[in-house]
Amino acid sequence: MGQRSQIYIRITDDYNEKPTLIAKYFQWNFAERMISRARYGMEYIKDCAEYLSSDTVKERISKIFDVNFDMKDVALSTDIIKEWIEYSSKYYGLEEVNDYIFNAQDNNDGKLFIDVDEKGNIKYCLTDYDMQILSPKQYMDWDFENWQNSEYLDKEDVETCKNNIKYINKNATQMTNEELQEFISYDYSKQIIEMAEKLKIEIKKQETIELEAEQSQDEIDMCG
Repeated sequence: MGQRSQIYIRITDDYNEKPTLIAKYFQWNFAERMISRARYGMEYIKDCAEYLSSDTVKERISKIFDVNFDMKDVALSTDIIKEWIEYSSKYYGLEEVNDYIFNAQDNNDGKLFIDVDEKGNIKYCLTDYDMQILSPKQYMDWDFENWQNSEYLDKEDVETCKNNIKYINKNATQMTNEELQEFISYDYSKQIIEMAEKLKIEIKKQETIELEAEQSQDEIDMCG
């Protein structure tokens, strides 16, 4: 069993012109742990629905997904967007950032997408590593074969996971494939540029990066 997975949360509110994307990479998050994070993350979002425009609330929503309340454990995730700005934006233009965020991450244990509207209504989906949409139970059957009768989950853990699945099914609507495709193809450039400015990092277009690379190669050729 692997452990690498991602959770993506998009929050739309009444104050900001465009939604805010939270993109999290986990080294150790899979199966019933992913289901638990989905359940309690959704519950927190619903509890603070009237405050979604607050940057502090968005930060708390991001951090709540690091916590596994059933296991009383915290997994420190990586901010995928910040990582791209700090390490990859010098090599790839903004045109390629969506591919990096949603497709270029190592993944053994699937992905969770959560889309929150202005009123706190939640659409979600779980996927395998090939981006095929799965229901919570389908996700468990895919990522943890025979999980309901496994020696690695006792009866209490199985019942906890089943209850978490019931909560998700009752309190959120599963995305269609069209809605998932819109989520991963949306233009998040405004948010990314604003974050880069706070980090004092210049975001370039791919054409500029390629031109600078050509100029550098020319200088090397001239010196050689």
